[in-house]
Amino acid sequence: MRRIFVSLLVSSCLLISGLLPTALSYAENSTSNLPVVVEDAAVFYLVPHQLTAELNKSSLSLDFVSIKTAPLLKRNNHLYFPFKWLETAHLATIKWDAKTGSTWAEFNTGNSVPFSSLRLMPNQSKIYSYFDGKMTALDESIPKTFMKNGQLYIPVSFLSKMGIIYTWNNGIMHWTWNDKIIKALHPTYTTDKENITFSALVQKEFGHAYLMVNTGDGGMTSSIGGSISTFKGKEKNIGKPIIMNGQTFQRIEYSVELRPGPNPLEIHTNDKGSVKIMVHRKVLNPSSIPIRYNHAGNEQDIRFTKPSQGYLRVKAGDSIAIAGVVMDTYIQSNEVSFGLAAFQNGNFVEDKKKTVIPLKQDKSFSGSVVIQKPGTYLVNILSPDVFVGGSSPYGSVKWAEIAVEVLPKTKKKP
Repeated sequence: MRRIFVSLLVSSCLLISGLLPTALSYAENSTSNLPVVVEDAAVFYLVPHQLTAELNKSSLSLDFVSIKTAPLLKRNNHLYFPFKWLETAHLATIKWDAKTGSTWAEFNTGNSVPFSSLRLMPNQSKIYSYFDGKMTALDESIPKTFMKNGQLYIPVSFLSKMGIIYTWNNGIMHWTWNDKIIKALHPTYTTDKENITFSALVQKEFGHAYLMVNTGDGGMTSSIGGSISTFKGKEKNIGKPIIMNGQTFQRIEYSVELRPGPNPLEIHTNDKGSVKIMVHRKVLNPSSIPIRYNHAGNEQDIRFTKPSQGYLRVKAGDSIAIAGVVMDTYIQSNEVSFGLAAFQNGNFVEDKKKTVIPLKQDKSFSGSVVIQKPGTYLVNILSPDVFVGGSSPYGSVKWAEIAVEVLPKTKKKP
């Protein structure tokens, strides 16, 4: 049990030490070889690789292509390979850090390695994480590394931590692994409908892939039973599993309601990656869009008198009046607040500043929001303190949102 815990600790610590991801795998299969249909927004599949090397031989075979390299060695009854082989196999980029005297591997995010980077030192039996300019030795030990002919050698036993299966027989070592390939076939959509339907082709090894929608404050939530229940979503498997070249795929169809304007979506797997999809919804008649409540029950918590619609087009600097009555009787404070989330770089980014509006004796409120810069925004209506549970049982939650398109201010003619 302790060893399992330590292995998990290694993976988690190395994740923390990660830096920027490298490019996708060098050997992506063409999607023309896959059973893709026009409705597929994305595809999740694996590309198998293998490496074969003979003890003390200055070459290896990578996917049946011979490459000259430093040899596989045996020392103190342990097999060792050059750290640089990870770069040769396109599993990682290997760098030397003169400041720390460590060799650094930055792993390709397309591979099945459970962490993003690690550091090793010559003649050391420790794995190191690197964070905020500081190297930290992790708990688990490995057979001691060594240098030969300018190459850092690491133990073959470390391969299992990188999701690589290896065998050793009659002086020959054989590696096998898969690259994870996730492609957005249709990364953007534009529609004037209030919902959209598309699908994804998913190889079974990825497990379940589910659709995530943006919460409107920078987070993501499941389109089925997530934190915004009024974004009604459905998903279902289409047809029977598809078997091609010994690989099994399932087509999953997703349907989800849309906000006016941009809708950042994500097809997500639990531990094998995700793909972003952006849907732009055009609205011809803004007055037809109701205020969106976070949950259906929030309609019983608050009633709006202004605005009368959930999508506004205003000019920069215009005042947006927001008024209504709080209906919830189980509140612990006497104020509501309005929070802005601006659409930036493909996501809604929440402004930490809030407009706080006190409740009158009859629990009515009246306030306004002014947005100075053109762009796309959400005005999030935040509740008075209500029961939320946990260690701090009372707090503010999002009750509703209003989508706002802010147009440039019209210049006055001289």
